[in-house]
Amino acid sequence: MTVVTRFAPSPTGSLHVGGARTALYCLLHARHHDGRFLLRIEDTDQARSTDESTRGILRDLRWLGLLWDEGPEQDLGRGPYFQSQRLSIYLEHLERLKASGHVYEAWETRDELKAMRDAAVARKEDFRYRQRPLSDAQIQAYRDEGRTPVLRLKAPGHDVRVQDEVFGVVVAPADTVEDIVVLKDDGFPTYHFAVVIDDELMEVTQILRGQEHLNNTFKHLGLMEALGWEPPKFGHMPLIFNPDGTKMGKRDKAKAAREAARVARDARKESGWAWLAELTGIDEAELIRFMKKKNDAIPTAEAIALALDVDLPMIEVMDFRKAGYLPEALNNYLALLGWNPGAEPDGTEREIFTLDELVARWDLGRVGRTNAKFDADKLRWMNGEYLRSLPDEVIDQHLASWFEVADSELQDMDKARRDAILALYRPRANSFRELERAARWLWVRPTAYDDKSVKKWILKGGGLERLSPIRDVLAEAEWTEAGLETALNALAEAQEVGLGKIAQPIRVALSGAAATPGLFECLVLFERAEVLARIDAAVQALSA
Repeated sequence: MTVVTRFAPSPTGSLHVGGARTALYCLLHARHHDGRFLLRIEDTDQARSTDESTRGILRDLRWLGLLWDEGPEQDLGRGPYFQSQRLSIYLEHLERLKASGHVYEAWETRDELKAMRDAAVARKEDFRYRQRPLSDAQIQAYRDEGRTPVLRLKAPGHDVRVQDEVFGVVVAPADTVEDIVVLKDDGFPTYHFAVVIDDELMEVTQILRGQEHLNNTFKHLGLMEALGWEPPKFGHMPLIFNPDGTKMGKRDKAKAAREAARVARDARKESGWAWLAELTGIDEAELIRFMKKKNDAIPTAEAIALALDVDLPMIEVMDFRKAGYLPEALNNYLALLGWNPGAEPDGTEREIFTLDELVARWDLGRVGRTNAKFDADKLRWMNGEYLRSLPDEVIDQHLASWFEVADSELQDMDKARRDAILALYRPRANSFRELERAARWLWVRPTAYDDKSVKKWILKGGGLERLSPIRDVLAEAEWTEAGLETALNALAEAQEVGLGKIAQPIRVALSGAAATPGLFECLVLFERAEVLARIDAAVQALSA
């Protein structure tokens, strides 16, 4: 039997890294078994599903290289692959359940259901919906009120057992499995119903998804039993948490933006938020609502971060792409976030794997049961390893992809100059954004100078006085790496000092600090006039 896995996101927002890991594991499992990786868009929630989110999910999966064998734009005859286009299929199977007596009409309003839940809480009981006997007169009264019933599936009436390939045998006692809604009052099927129908008709053999879906699995097995279907295999993945043990989610962005705003307010000695409203262009009343935690609007958080030049936590795939991370690194890191590839034949541990190597190593039995903690520093290190090791032509492709989503000053730069900057900073940076920030002094004059660098190399040992003869030498030197090295070595020899006494004051004058890549490689990236102008500006500023 062909192994078929599926990734079935709901298009109600951007692709979270947790969803990306699920998609990756599904792809690895299918590829390892020479099977099929299927993509299905579960848009039964018509109120929250958007075309924009769908396009974003497809875009992010393509960027990661997690290409589906079957799904949107890859129809193998089991489509359509959007649940909103499969209504007639669901209704046909609902008729089967009606005919077999497995479903019934339920007439409660949302307020009545809430009252039932509240009553259960007051009794210190878990609420489980069960069919209530209604007379024909009561049903007619509901109809006269204009109510529309939902359809509910009768619970199996016995314990439901899952043989999970990660967590082992998990059992839900009969009294904990409620009668679930399968058709909403808007005439659209619920997620629970649609997913079971689709998995069967699309021949899915292995369902891999997050641990948070384990309780849903008991409901789905009840549906499969009612329809007389053999269930697929299940494997539930441990969750991804922040390092502090909190759940990793989009609210982290709002929390970080609020903290940055408060720090900035205190530094500015402001008492309100009018100044931030002016910086961000956000209505002050809306900004106050955000700061009081009345909402966690991501656009507001991002506007605050942009205005204050701070980074927000990266939660969604697009966050990492905009920050200049590489898809190879993100896939590699996510694969190891809850899964152990095993040791090398010689017993050594390895952490860097290509996608093909991950496919070859994949073993579902090595997925752990404990929740994983997202280590941003580990991912940053891993991304740096890829940034340094991938071929130039691959880096160029990724850089072009980054320019599609990021506002970068590197984009409009002459390619030869940009390539030279990349050659200097790829060994030093861990992302494109980090590279750009570190190299920015090469095209933006410093407006401030690092105190420690100034004290050590300018104010002590005659560094300030040495800048004048340095300027004279640079004004006449051959403007090549070899010519500049020869000229500055000759100056150091004439002044009977080490080359560092010459090179470090130049670095401070050009960049504002004493740490740069090789001086001569950097100097040739400037026009001679710009170097002389920066030295003049530094002498004037630092003489004070």
